[in-house]
Amino acid sequence: MFKRILPLLATGLLVWQYQIYRRNRQLQGQMAAAKAKPTEVTTWEGEGGALRGSGSQLGPAPVQS
Repeated sequence: MFKRILPLLATGLLVWQYQIYRRNRQLQGQMAAAKAKPTEVTTWEGEGGALRGSGSQLGPAPVQS
């Protein structure tokens, strides 16, 4: 009886370990793909910075009345 159960248990253990290995590899791939991207830096003239293309002082002079 043990001659039949032992190979079945060994096979089940190997399949179980393979499933754990495969699941871990999948999770590692998902974690690598979903790494946090750095936030995009945007500065506007009203917040103390200049726009990339124009700059803060490159427009026409303000009209004074």
